[in-house]
Amino acid sequence: MRTFIAILALTIAQPALAEQTLVGGLPPYTEAVHPLGTELYGVAIGPGGPGVEFGSSELNGGLYRLDEGGAHRRILLSDGKGLQNPTGLVQAAGQVVLVDGNQVISLSPKGVVNWRRNYEEEGAFFYDIEVLDETTLLASDFGRGAFVSISTETGEMKPYLDEVRIDGLARFEVGPEGIYAVSWGADDAWDSAVYLVAGPNGQARAVQLADGFGNLESIELVEGSLILGGYRGHEAHPDTKLMWLDNDRKVYALDAGSDTQGVSDIYFDGYSVWLTFFKDAAYSKVPATDLGVH
Repeated sequence: MRTFIAILALTIAQPALAEQTLVGGLPPYTEAVHPLGTELYGVAIGPGGPGVEFGSSELNGGLYRLDEGGAHRRILLSDGKGLQNPTGLVQAAGQVVLVDGNQVISLSPKGVVNWRRNYEEEGAFFYDIEVLDETTLLASDFGRGAFVSISTETGEMKPYLDEVRIDGLARFEVGPEGIYAVSWGADDAWDSAVYLVAGPNGQARAVQLADGFGNLESIELVEGSLILGGYRGHEAHPDTKLMWLDNDRKVYALDAGSDTQGVSDIYFDGYSVWLTFFKDAAYSKVPATDLGVH
């Protein structure tokens, strides 16, 4: 049996939120919406078949340019190849970089492909991608529970902190103390968790910060606070979709996104927090000061 870190989950009165505007009309199964430069982009996975949401076997995923009213236009890639299960994107060195299954793809904002690389490890399935430093990107390999480093210039991939394994590794955030990551769990259990991956004295390890979550998918540092998004909240807050984990590892429910089916991605642009709602084909933009974090 896994040993869980005991946490105190408290419900507190939160400041009233400014009215949240839910922007709908996105492509079905939109995984992430990110402002990149002056444009707004999103990636959507294709449905796997009738009644199947995940793991498409067809090239029916897509990269989209969005506007803040919900209209969208698909960006075709210059190499003529499609996308299957794109789940994450990031901007680095003037390029947009996507993860799609076991592939990492670099392209211009207009879809001109710089490089497309496969990660030839059995079971590899990339979930999220972030900037590690000026020359390196980092991806979470959901399929193998591991991290992979990627050269921003060439796309060369290598295992990163290879001794670290997190079952169900989903999205993550590179922070000053290390890598904050969340794990996806079983649909009928409260077994998702939050981890800090760090390497003191050269010995990298994943320390569990909090558990008791249901289907966590996203995490973001917002002005120093860890904000978490998922589909079934926490065992103490089962109906919430967005949460805050404070420095004492206490879990608080936040109001934003509570009227949706779940938060698949969180992005902080320095002023506002962008929330993506996978099952609702929608997103919202909330001022960071209105989240209710105190």
